[in-house]
Amino acid sequence: MKKIRTFLVLTSLLCALASCGKENDFSSKPESASNASTSASTTAEAETAATTAVTPTATADKTESTTAEAVDAENTEESADLSGYWYRDGDTNSDFFHITDENKFTAYHPNGIVDDRGYVKREFDAEINNYIYRMYRNSGELYQSFGDDGEKEKTDIFMGSSGTPHYVKLYGEGGIGDDGRGPEEIFVGSWNCERAFIDISYNGEGVFRAMIKWGGSADSSGLWEYPLVYDNGKLVCSGNGTLTHLQFKDAESAPTETVEYTDGAAEFTLEGDKLFWNDLKEHCADDMVFSRQ
Repeated sequence: MKKIRTFLVLTSLLCALASCGKENDFSSKPESASNASTSASTTAEAETAATTAVTPTATADKTESTTAEAVDAENTEESADLSGYWYRDGDTNSDFFHITDENKFTAYHPNGIVDDRGYVKREFDAEINNYIYRMYRNSGELYQSFGDDGEKEKTDIFMGSSGTPHYVKLYGEGGIGDDGRGPEEIFVGSWNCERAFIDISYNGEGVFRAMIKWGGSADSSGLWEYPLVYDNGKLVCSGNGTLTHLQFKDAESAPTETVEYTDGAAEFTLEGDKLFWNDLKEHCADDMVFSRQ
């Protein structure tokens, strides 16, 4: 009987020990899950921190870009209307420049030869604490600059800090035809450049005629004749112009005439009050500008 009791006690102890072992096994699983949860939480926090670190920079870049666009828009709205033809001291026989509606400029010498091309920008100058207009060459180099006096319809430009040279706006973007006159009024008349003379007449029904006499020497000259039509601001001859060479034997005799060609083409354009003859066949007048007589 005593042995039986002893056996029962040992059996109970073994069962208790087995039970404790099972509790330890189950408790290890929640601990592992807890570690995984902690790791996932740490990773999520790191990703959130990284996102937070990037977001302010991206937002700042977007804000700066939006601000720059707003400033450009504001400058455009506050810019003066500079489009038109500007002559030094208001003299049509001096150098001049043309500014388009898109604020692009072309500068000319008095004889009409192009001096430079570029664009105009209104920019803030911290040294004088005010806005100025800068004329940049297409290469990006500064060509000229002038102050912003606040006028929206400018008629005078004073270059640099000294105010010289001084340019006066004589014609709007449409040139000499800004007053509403038609091509028969603004092109028709006599024009000259050195020893070359152009006479443009209007024959009615949209047909014009240009006669050009250019003295090559004391005893010879060229005579060009172009039938013209008005097309998109130009007088155009599309291929039936004539060049005749005149040779003079003496003052009393009629000249000998030699027709050089009958398929000439040309365009006549106005820049301000200057006439340009674009000889599309031989380009003999590319460096010439004609003034009204």
